Amino acid sequence: MKEAFCEKLILADSLGVRLTYCQDCNVVELEIGAISLRLNPDVIQRVANLMMKASLQLDHIEAVNRTMNSSEAGQSSRLQMTH
Repeated sequence: MKEAFCEKLILADSLGVRLTYCQDCNVVELEIGAISLRLNPDVIQRVANLMMKASLQLDHIEAVNRTMNSSEAGQSSRLQMTH
């Protein structure tokens, strides 16, 4: 019995995350650690766009939190100086 193996092209690989493509199957495989998702290539672009939007939102939230924390620290030190 002959086994068929996919010939995967590595699209990207970094720190435990890898994207490969099998042209015969027309499937992009997203591997994150031990988890693997087999996706239609059209879905990858949508996932990439969604991840970029989420990343930008997270950056904004973290920037707001840093600003709030630094202003609270400044107010706290001014209160201590007035006593």
